[in-house]
Amino acid sequence: MAERVRLRADDWVAAALDVLVSDGISAVKVLPLSKKLGVTRGSFYWHFENHEALLNRLLEVWEDTNSGSIIRAAALEGSIVDRYVALMRCWLGFERFDPHLEVAVRNWGRSNPELWQKLRATDQRRVDACVEMLASEVSDPEMRLHRARTIYFLQMGWYELEVDVPMDDRIEALTYYFEIYVGRAPTAVERTEILAGLRR
Repeated sequence: MAERVRLRADDWVAAALDVLVSDGISAVKVLPLSKKLGVTRGSFYWHFENHEALLNRLLEVWEDTNSGSIIRAAALEGSIVDRYVALMRCWLGFERFDPHLEVAVRNWGRSNPELWQKLRATDQRRVDACVEMLASEVSDPEMRLHRARTIYFLQMGWYELEVDVPMDDRIEALTYYFEIYVGRAPTAVERTEILAGLRR
């Protein structure tokens, strides 16, 4: 097969991510990817030492886009509303967080014990970030932990269950979830800020 273009490593990664999301980890193989990209397998080995190196790169992308987005949002400078809006924008898919990639990596982890352990550690880091996010609002450490878990576990379950709710309804609902997560209802001003932040 003649190569039509010179691909970058990122082109292989992007193609592999698409396949991971659409067909699962078992479909992420070098030969089918090379056919998809219209190049020879030699192009792959120019950029990656082996198949495992590509898989490791997929996990690095997931870690940066998904875990990184959550942790950065939860630690944002500003008010609890600023952090809440930033985190919800991640989970609504408005920022770099990719819900489809999240589900795909979790499905991959079910057949890979080493990755499953990595997922558990990642979940803990994300929950810890949510705990810190609530520090200015929830004084009791135990309550702060349980509210953080509620924030995180509910959202992960939302993806796994593939809940289908119109975006406008989801955004409106998040003004009510604020009370569940933070322990108090938003003020009228905060409610306006939440809606404005999620709809921008």
